[in-house]
Amino acid sequence: MRIAASVAVMTTPQRRYSARDLLTNRGVLLDTVAPPLVFVVANAAGGLTIAAAVSLGLSVLLVAVRLARRQRLLYAASGLGGVVLAVAFAVWAGEAEAYFLPGIVSNAVLGVVSVVSVFARRPAIALTSAAIYRWPLGWYWHDQVRPAYSEITWVWAIVYLAKAGVQYLLVVRGEVGWLAVARIVSGWPVFAVLLVATYAYVNRRLAALGGPSVEEYRRAVAAGAPASAAGT
Repeated sequence: MRIAASVAVMTTPQRRYSARDLLTNRGVLLDTVAPPLVFVVANAAGGLTIAAAVSLGLSVLLVAVRLARRQRLLYAASGLGGVVLAVAFAVWAGEAEAYFLPGIVSNAVLGVVSVVSVFARRPAIALTSAAIYRWPLGWYWHDQVRPAYSEITWVWAIVYLAKAGVQYLLVVRGEVGWLAVARIVSGWPVFAVLLVATYAYVNRRLAALGGPSVEEYRRAVAAGAPASAAGT
């Protein structure tokens, strides 16, 4: 079966951003790393109020710069939204550690959702891939395709839950500086590594499973074969 042909599409120009972009794009680095780092430094130097103002100001500035240069706003805009929520938590709680609570909660939720999706036989990574590439969901649920996506979804779930657990322990201990380190290290670098690992593992696992390629599946379904058996 030409299962590799389906996975190979991931490397075509259809994808605007790749794992390599996350590692080499200085704009992505600045948008995702600078706000929490600046918050921690400003908090140590001038207190929570100063830290909140400086972190918000930097995020707004990054968005303004992207707009002025007509650059992609994805990371700057999402960063601004995250900073607004994080600062709101910190100011409400009156503690710098609370700045990191929204990220901890989101990681915990993503981890739990990923686990539930596997048990529901609708792995989250398959749903994400389908949303990006517009491949038929029936192909992902094929008995010789779904296991690959279920297995890699477990990896993402473990990473999400580990990030949430480690950062929660640091919040409890009041380790603001280490929280910033954990947030940065487990952010875009880990995400980039996971993207590479996901591509490599799914490609290899699909080949081993011997299921149909996306095109083979589509042709079989068009010919009237049951979706569960298409391409076999």
